[in-house]
Amino acid sequence: MNRAIAVLAGALVTYFVLTFIEKQDFIVFIEFLFGTSADGYVNLRALILIIGMLFIVQICHSSGVFQVIGFKLIQLSNGKPFYLLFVLCSLSLFLSAILNNILTVIILIPLTIVASRILGINPSPYIIAEAILVNVGGIMFSISSIPNILITTYAGISFGDFFLNVGLFALVLFGITIAFFRFFYRNKLMIPKEKFTKVLQDFNIWNYVPDKRLFYKSIFVLLITMVCFAVIPPTILSSDIIAISGGIGLVIISKLNGREIIKNIDLELILYLLGIFVITGAMESVGVIDWIGAGFIGLTGSNSLVAILFILWASAFLSSTIDNIPITKVLIPIVDVMSSGFTPSEANASYYSLAFGANLGDNLTPLGDNILVMNLAEQNERPITYSQFFKLGFIATIIQLIAISIYFILLNDIIIGMLIFAIFILIFFMGNVLRKLKAYTKKEEELLFRRYWMKLKRRDFITELNLLVRKILTKIKNFIMQIIGVGRK
Repeated sequence: MNRAIAVLAGALVTYFVLTFIEKQDFIVFIEFLFGTSADGYVNLRALILIIGMLFIVQICHSSGVFQVIGFKLIQLSNGKPFYLLFVLCSLSLFLSAILNNILTVIILIPLTIVASRILGINPSPYIIAEAILVNVGGIMFSISSIPNILITTYAGISFGDFFLNVGLFALVLFGITIAFFRFFYRNKLMIPKEKFTKVLQDFNIWNYVPDKRLFYKSIFVLLITMVCFAVIPPTILSSDIIAISGGIGLVIISKLNGREIIKNIDLELILYLLGIFVITGAMESVGVIDWIGAGFIGLTGSNSLVAILFILWASAFLSSTIDNIPITKVLIPIVDVMSSGFTPSEANASYYSLAFGANLGDNLTPLGDNILVMNLAEQNERPITYSQFFKLGFIATIIQLIAISIYFILLNDIIIGMLIFAIFILIFFMGNVLRKLKAYTKKEEELLFRRYWMKLKRRDFITELNLLVRKILTKIKNFIMQIIGVGRK
């Protein structure tokens, strides 16, 4: 069943239960959908922000902005395996920081496969790395994913604060993840032939652009919007108004058919969110959220660090099997209950941990948006198996979650954090030493075996040569004896 239909059906059941059993007024459902004056109409603001970004992203996509940027960067790699891996992963981070994950995958996977066919290389390692980095890009900005928008609008976290506390560490996670793939694929990335790299350089990227004027207009509005997010304080102009202004402005100056643009807006996502708002609002109204929050407080106690780490890991594993949008919407008020006794900085850290976990947990299993990645790869005759993705995705995500845990521990207690960090570095160093020692031992064994085998071959050659000489001497001897015998007769 379609997810929007399923959630709307759940919202309808919720309406009947609250109306006829709990005797709630209809105005309550309006508050569920759009929020109240007390919370600043948080749900309505989230919807406006999402719709505004959908307008901008759709026009930028249709004008070829992301495709041109992507392929130009691929050309700069010149087909060198590690440079190409770095460029594609950087593209994945950059695009998913602005677009939603699905659109990023739809743009980037075909670009990767086209480039791999030109270069005559296997695209699977690059596709898996991109799919995992997409969710890292999803924590870059407060507008990078739906969970981020829901969290920041509810908690009142500004664009700048979110980037400084979450986005900057996303760059650290990017570096850690790149290092992981560099290590894992160190001997597996194919080196293209020189003639293929020349074909890549000659590829005309402007084939992706139907209208150059629209292309430049789209880039201009996108950049202006991002600058406004970063520079204008939310007390002067909130993020939702900036986004909808940029979106409507781009629709007007693009001179495109407004009806076609509206038709292509992701209505399923909007209906899905409205259904989620009703269900989670009802859970909060009847006390389910408070009950769950009290249970979690019982597990974590009054220790803010334990609560932050619990939120991080719990949200990650929950979002690995369930869509992260409803998980985030349900967990936001629970985090609010759990952090009620915390300082403002500790309360914000709780929301940051939820953003980390809800976004990154998607890579623990080959489900959710990752199914689309594997489907696109299969459609282009470059299939990726579930086990292949699960192995890499699970390991990479666990490494990322450990790194985030150390980050929060460092923020809480720098001495303990540095000690834990030193232990992990020591474990990594010892593992690397043991791996090299094992490889050295294996090489030594191969070398000794090769030497022994050469000796055996040399011995066999000498033995065979000796036998051959004996046979020749015997034949010569017999021939001479025959001649002597004939002479005597």
